[in-house]
Amino acid sequence: MPVRKFNEIEEIKVSSGDVLGVTKKIPIGIKEGWEGYTLRVFTIAPGGHTPKHQHDWEHVNYIISGKGRLMIDGVEHEIAEKDFALVPPNKIHQFQNPYEKDLEFICIVPNRGEY
Repeated sequence: MPVRKFNEIEEIKVSSGDVLGVTKKIPIGIKEGWEGYTLRVFTIAPGGHTPKHQHDWEHVNYIISGKGRLMIDGVEHEIAEKDFALVPPNKIHQFQNPYEKDLEFICIVPNRGEY
């Protein structure tokens, strides 16, 4: 699996917890031969958000397009296209999109964060 076309990857509606307007795609993970990590692409619609949650793994994020907010342990950070963010383990966090365009970002987690 050297190349996957983004428009051919299944889009999954995220519905666990207090979530609104979030979808994801999984371009690269265990099924594609990446044993340790999973690369996901999330889209948050205007007015949408992920749930406030925490877990014992970190994740690395890259903002593809749009802008939004990332709350980590009660501190809000503005995020926008081409920004990077690290969410450390065991920190309460949430992605929010209070703006008028979709927020799209890459999120890489250890496989236990996805499977």
